Amino acid sequence: MEIEQRFSTDRIMFLESNLAKEDCIVALSRLVQPQVGLPPQEIADAVRRREAQISTYVGHGVALPHARMEWAPSWSIALGVSRDGMQWDTGAEEHTYIVVLIVYAELDQIQLLSSIARLFSNPLVRESVIASETPEEVLAALKRPGARARATLEPAALRVAGSTAEHAFALAKDTSSRAVLLHPDGLGTLEFLERRVPSTPPVFLITRDAEIYDSIDYGFADVIQLPFRGLRRSNVIEMSLLFILSKGVLEKGDTVISVFGDSEARSLDSIVYTDIDREFAVFFQLQSIRRPRDLQEVVFSRVIQIASELAEEGREGKPAGTLFVLGDYQRVVRHTQQLVINPFHGYDDDECNILDPILEETVKEFSRIDGAFVISGDGVIHSAGTYVRTEVPFSDIPSGLGARHAAAATITAVTSAVAVAVSESTKRISIFSNGERVMVW
Repeated sequence: MEIEQRFSTDRIMFLESNLAKEDCIVALSRLVQPQVGLPPQEIADAVRRREAQISTYVGHGVALPHARMEWAPSWSIALGVSRDGMQWDTGAEEHTYIVVLIVYAELDQIQLLSSIARLFSNPLVRESVIASETPEEVLAALKRPGARARATLEPAALRVAGSTAEHAFALAKDTSSRAVLLHPDGLGTLEFLERRVPSTPPVFLITRDAEIYDSIDYGFADVIQLPFRGLRRSNVIEMSLLFILSKGVLEKGDTVISVFGDSEARSLDSIVYTDIDREFAVFFQLQSIRRPRDLQEVVFSRVIQIASELAEEGREGKPAGTLFVLGDYQRVVRHTQQLVINPFHGYDDDECNILDPILEETVKEFSRIDGAFVISGDGVIHSAGTYVRTEVPFSDIPSGLGARHAAAATITAVTSAVAVAVSESTKRISIFSNGERVMVW
């Protein structure tokens, strides 16, 4: 379940101006009491003891006070909204506008707190929540950020966005580009478009959530929804183009214009020209490789991206080697066992997908663990630090391969999976299919 689904209107309240931190904790403790089943004061005392150890202010006007109460029969979340802001920590210059109180028993609190912090790291979510008038509007804002935040946009931001889009359309025409890809999520509105977009070249609306935009017919060739969360300005174009390529919207030989911005700054102010052949040559090379039917092209390409970065950069200045086994999961898992505790065990599938940019550093960090990443065709990382064992005779393994590459050869010999191995010593990447190394660079 998405974390925003954990909130409910009966556990959302608007906080009085200049409310003290302690009083805020008590008020929110009363909201969670029916679910937690303990006296509000007892809940508040536990939260205050945790707060005394280290502040739970996480920045951007958001605080996440919490406490683990092992004897509590359940867990709950309450949300407080302070329109004027309150002082969470003594002497702090920043005001706190959103307070989420969490009480839990047997939960992975790090993952839970991370999910909530990630939700409120989106400025559209924060501004929509603060602009809400009722608990029902707060709940709607959590699910459809931007609906109420549009009113807070500076007129200058809309003017810049409109001018940027017009320049992009003109540049696309001058360069005979295949398409214009418009990424307005940094702004959260299409109000900057004063007319229908050009039909030549076609303009595609690229978004994480199409529902936040109005239903006016702007003439888009299509609306493409991205599966990624947490895209930053630095990776929005690369990840989006990779996904769009896998959907067949773009082809080899195309050039495209991308228009995007910065969600933190609430802007749409950047234009990038991309030559698909030059920037995504590996993507087209991969198409000739035999692979399991369930392995999505975008997953395959994303793993190659991460493997390439590991090969080039290593990890913390040291060479890094690892193995990714992709697709045909049900058969692959029969030939594996864990070397260490699986760091991905117990998480929902949507929180463990290789396509999620938020997980990139996590995957790179776990690459230092001996063993393989086992990933299903839809991108879900089922395990890391996994030992691959098969009954393929050693004589059938290509000569000159180390243990990691031998494992890649054997697992692809007995399943239809594809394996991607990064060599720690040579910094080269090898792709295995049908028991053979079919590509190396």
